[in-house]
Amino acid sequence: MSERAHLLLVDDEKTNLKVLAELLRSDYRIRLAQNGQQALEKCRQQPPDLILMDVLMPGMDGFETLKALRADTLTAQIPVIFITGLQSADHEQQGLQLGAQDYIHKPFHAEVVKARVATQLKLIRQRQELQLLSEQLTQANEAKSRFLATISHEIRTPLASVIGYAEAILAGEFAASEQLQAIQTICQNGKHLQALLNDLLDLSKIAANKLDIELLPVNLCQLAAEISALLQDKARQKGLEFQFDYQLPLPAMVKTDPTRLKQILLNLCNNAIKFTEQGFVKVLISRTDGQLQFAVSDSGIGIAPDQQQKLFHAFGQADVSVQRQYGGTGLGLVIARQLCEKLGGQLQLQSSSPAGSCFVAAINLDVLPDSIWLQQPSDIQEQQQRTAPTPLPRQQMRGRILLAEDQNDTRQLLVRMLQHAGLDVTAVENGELLVETALTGDFDLILSDIQMPKMDGVAAIALLRAAGIDTPCVALTANTMTHEVQSYLAAGFATHLAKPVDRNKFAAVLSHFLGGKHHRQQLQLPTAELEAMTARFVQTLPGQMAELQQNCLQADWSAARYQAHALKGTAALFGLTDLSLLASELEQQLLQSGTVQPEIKTTVQQLCQRLQDQSNHLVMS
Repeated sequence: MSERAHLLLVDDEKTNLKVLAELLRSDYRIRLAQNGQQALEKCRQQPPDLILMDVLMPGMDGFETLKALRADTLTAQIPVIFITGLQSADHEQQGLQLGAQDYIHKPFHAEVVKARVATQLKLIRQRQELQLLSEQLTQANEAKSRFLATISHEIRTPLASVIGYAEAILAGEFAASEQLQAIQTICQNGKHLQALLNDLLDLSKIAANKLDIELLPVNLCQLAAEISALLQDKARQKGLEFQFDYQLPLPAMVKTDPTRLKQILLNLCNNAIKFTEQGFVKVLISRTDGQLQFAVSDSGIGIAPDQQQKLFHAFGQADVSVQRQYGGTGLGLVIARQLCEKLGGQLQLQSSSPAGSCFVAAINLDVLPDSIWLQQPSDIQEQQQRTAPTPLPRQQMRGRILLAEDQNDTRQLLVRMLQHAGLDVTAVENGELLVETALTGDFDLILSDIQMPKMDGVAAIALLRAAGIDTPCVALTANTMTHEVQSYLAAGFATHLAKPVDRNKFAAVLSHFLGGKHHRQQLQLPTAELEAMTARFVQTLPGQMAELQQNCLQADWSAARYQAHALKGTAALFGLTDLSLLASELEQQLLQSGTVQPEIKTTVQQLCQRLQDQSNHLVMS
């Protein structure tokens, strides 16, 4: 009831109606009825928010009128307050039993009438709010159920490929000439699972207002070239034209978050390619009213107007048939819109089915003071040539690396990757040995896990810095929240790499810190060696599971947390995504408090059992 409430006053005495109307008119909209029949007719024409009604009236009295109101579905919920000169408790009981909300006795006091009317209207408003909340909760639960079904499908589909192809390779069902393609399929599906997990993490960070924005100089032409390089092949495979256009003049350099802007554009362009079977996908860069705009248009299936708003709600897609045909979680556009808002703009849609769509992503236009301006097409070509990366020759790296990682399987895999690239590696399993080895040896770079027994990575590097050791150090960790990374840098780490380690980023970091000692090269193990290491890790799972469950039974939650964290990182490194996700879920449950409370012990035990089941499946396969 955002506007003034509507009251219907019912009394056969005109004087009473006049007094009540004058008393309440300044606060409410008033209508009058002089008998029960008039009251029923006016309620059916326009139901009021509240009825104040006399009991004793000729013809149809107040009780009979209330019965008639309650018998009609249109008027059954209208609250009624009786105003009467009857002082009988029996009459009052009868009225309340029929469904009246309150009784006011004549002669009445003005302030009492006002207070009781206000109270009833407040209760009505609260009931309406509760009903609306209930409806919203129902809708949210339905959306959650749809989301869980979608997520289950989106996880299980690529996971089935990962497990199926891996089992087939181990069983020798692929010829040697077919194994490379099978491994590529596993890798592609693993990356799809990682992208899905990243979307879920981004969504949770946005909901908790913990998504960090880092404003840096961005070259627009370089950004466009990087996105084109990622998507041209995908568009070409579908026979689509994909290109960037520029509405000049534009600044060559702007200040924004390059990672988040690229995330927005990749999401919009990937969607456009997915939903376009023939024709084009184009991105027009322009500026207007202090904003930089990226209009991603396509010649695809388009979106009907009545379906468009669904796209910007979490887990929503245009309709069920679209989800069945094209897949996806419906999270991408929600995240893209939130990111646009974080960057000072908005995301809008212009579409009409079946004439294609145009998503316009706008962000705040912050031009760098020393930026040149692109005035004509030749300026764009010059910028593209200037920013094009110079390919480095692929040669063996050179340098001495100290690696600290407590998980044996992860340590072995990283050692093999580094050795395969030509590096001399010394590996230790805890922070104490890291400090001891670094103080007595000569190394070009230190790579260290954070959570390790005896001494963690942060404490170890802090000690080395205090001892005057200035060897560059890189943190290898699955904990990458901003405040966590800041603590690593404060301790003396130069940078960090998130687990599971991306091989290209790993190579780029080595290239940066080893300087002229090598030429950059991708870190890629031979397939047979990687498969053998994965198989050895899987064979250790029964023992790890037994120890984990024993720690949980003994309520050693600190040890259980440490094991879950270690299992999460190692499983992810070997591409065992489902196992890694379960371990991550267990770790989060164990992190909810310093000691696990009774109400979440059941959840912890259930997660342990699921981990046990998954590890058994991997061992048996």
